[in-house]
Amino acid sequence: MTLQRIVVITGASSGLGRALTRLHLDKGDLVIATGRKAAGLQALTLEHQQNERLHTQMLDVTDNEAARQLAAWVHVRFGRCDLLYNNAGTAVFAALADMRLEELEETLQTNIAGVMYTTRAFLPMMQQAHAGHIINIASLAGQVATSKAAVYAASKAAIIRFSEGLQHELAEYGIHVTCAMPGPIDTPFLDRADRTGNYRNKVSRYLLTPEQTAALISRAVERKKPEVAMPLRLHYLSLLYAFLPHSVKRLVAPLLNRK
Repeated sequence: MTLQRIVVITGASSGLGRALTRLHLDKGDLVIATGRKAAGLQALTLEHQQNERLHTQMLDVTDNEAARQLAAWVHVRFGRCDLLYNNAGTAVFAALADMRLEELEETLQTNIAGVMYTTRAFLPMMQQAHAGHIINIASLAGQVATSKAAVYAASKAAIIRFSEGLQHELAEYGIHVTCAMPGPIDTPFLDRADRTGNYRNKVSRYLLTPEQTAALISRAVERKKPEVAMPLRLHYLSLLYAFLPHSVKRLVAPLLNRK
């Protein structure tokens, strides 16, 4: 008999987080879905109102104490955390000079500090159990930065390197770390990030659905892969771009700067 897994997902009220919640409920897991917006969590509860394996909790990942309290509640209520998805994230597609200070700080606090706060809060129970799996949702933007995404790309590059360091730190505890690097996903995230309203159309050939992305990430988690990138075509183009001489990068730049 397969042991029911305890899954914690941040940013679960919409987009990829909501798709991951559905996927793990379908797998028979118990899911603690967290988010900052009560309305989104209420909608998630209504969607799965007959499912007693779904638990929703308000969480602002930028609040270190709130992350610690959530981890303590999970530990007392369920005894462990098998999968932790650090999915909550935000973005504003704008040049650094045009970003408001609060937008800059929210991006860094949510995308970097929030991931670290939540991971740090759940680590003690995982280390004690010598088990667990942490999944950090980064982005292909962390591999190649473009115009109007300097801050967002920097935040996701930080998570890629953070994940790599964690893999070394936690290996002795038997704790796995997967870094997921999706390209653009067709979710409300794009609408909030893009002030022009044109970005979605410009990258339509590369757009992933939340369900596709969740399935690919889940497959990588089941295989305990240290990283997974999608779509592969965009991933390979990103890797190729990194090896181009700067003179060629200048010529290619207009093809990348679509925000």
